[in-house]
Amino acid sequence: MNQKRSRKQQIAIRSFTYGVMSLAVLVGAAFSLAWAMGFRFDFESRQVSQVTLLQLGSFPTGADIDINDRRLSSRTPARTNIKSGQVTVNMSRDGYRPWSKTVEALPSTVRWLTYARLVPENVQTESIKNFDQVDQMIASPDGRWLLIHTTPNSRELTLADTNDPRKIQFSTLTIDPIQVATPTEDQAESFAIVEWDQGSRYILLKHVIGETTEFLRLDRKNPTETKNLTRDFNLNIREPHFSGTSGNVFFALTDTDLRRFDFSGGTVSAPLVSHVQNYRAYKNGRLAYVSLEIKDEQVKQTVGIYDDGQVQVIKTYAEEASMIAEFKEYNNNYYLAVARGEAVAIYLNPLDTSNKSLPIVLSSPGGINLMSFSPTGRFVMAAHENKIVSYDIETDEGYSFEFGENVGALNWIDDFHTVDISGGSISLVEFDGANRQRIVSGRTTAVLSTNGKFLFSLSDAAGGVVFQRSKMVID
Repeated sequence: MNQKRSRKQQIAIRSFTYGVMSLAVLVGAAFSLAWAMGFRFDFESRQVSQVTLLQLGSFPTGADIDINDRRLSSRTPARTNIKSGQVTVNMSRDGYRPWSKTVEALPSTVRWLTYARLVPENVQTESIKNFDQVDQMIASPDGRWLLIHTTPNSRELTLADTNDPRKIQFSTLTIDPIQVATPTEDQAESFAIVEWDQGSRYILLKHVIGETTEFLRLDRKNPTETKNLTRDFNLNIREPHFSGTSGNVFFALTDTDLRRFDFSGGTVSAPLVSHVQNYRAYKNGRLAYVSLEIKDEQVKQTVGIYDDGQVQVIKTYAEEASMIAEFKEYNNNYYLAVARGEAVAIYLNPLDTSNKSLPIVLSSPGGINLMSFSPTGRFVMAAHENKIVSYDIETDEGYSFEFGENVGALNWIDDFHTVDISGGSISLVEFDGANRQRIVSGRTTAVLSTNGKFLFSLSDAAGGVVFQRSKMVID
């Protein structure tokens, strides 16, 4: 009898234990799920609410952080949970101008505010080199090299090595005269820098002499080995652009046919796409193009992508309009931005034929004459005169703001900041138009050093132009 009672007690205890364990597992799972979804208990309000994780950072680091006027105990870099909703973040550090941003913090998400650039209250600028005149200054993709062309008819270029931004090394690149047509006495000539290759070694130059245009490839390491693309391939080349890092492969138009050229093999492809109006090259043999064909009074304007031997049409229009297309990769996805008329359409993974998602559309009243992705591809920015529209792929947010003057070029100095050169001043502006900071008097362009501590720019000076260096940190 006692044995039966003992066995029943054991079964009851075991059942109760299993029940408690099961309940604990369910409660733990529910708690973990709620925690992962951002639910927290607010001891002040005695309520449960969803929170947002804020990741905070600045350059330089060590900035004080105020969130909705409450000071955090830690300095940048830092992270903290906050209530969802609108939040204002202020960062400050002695000797630097304050930084502020108001954003919408969505429940159960991570909001990254790690791009705050703190600018010294007094930016120290020094003259590095004087020129009688400067026509162009273009930075290499790796940010180390600056190529300066003084006058349009000069056959020499100044190369600045900024590897050590405190001790910039200058050298002269001379265009090989054998590889360049010689003008007659009544002919004017001009040279222009088109672009660097992605390997930051080769430079593409445009040479105009009278009614003739030819394109040259200049080697930064071996400037005497200039190549004449037009002469070597014996074709009327237009709008060439490098592909990849070898300096040998480039795309170009012949008439309205897009072709691929390869110096190493001396080969030219058959037309890849015909009736091309404009195109933008991307790495790994990919590019976005706009073509226009008018046949029997029927208009067919197309935007498409050439992908290493394959052409894929993305959209076709039955009427002609001003149009720009650009292709970029960001966070393992590809994006095609198409500026047409007064709108920018951004397509996600356009090469995926199974993707049926609709494009994101930005409105740009008045039209669009400039468009570019930021260096990493996170942002798309388009301009009309001095009006800017931008889109953040990461947060799915769009913005509109204005520069001081008409935009001649969209000059990104890093992935979050662009340059507004207006009224003889150089200002840094974030991707959304916020935190505009005047840095120095200047013109044309500005380039950030690879360590982020200096800004290189050009400014008018007595008797010419000065190449200057602005210190963006306090020692």
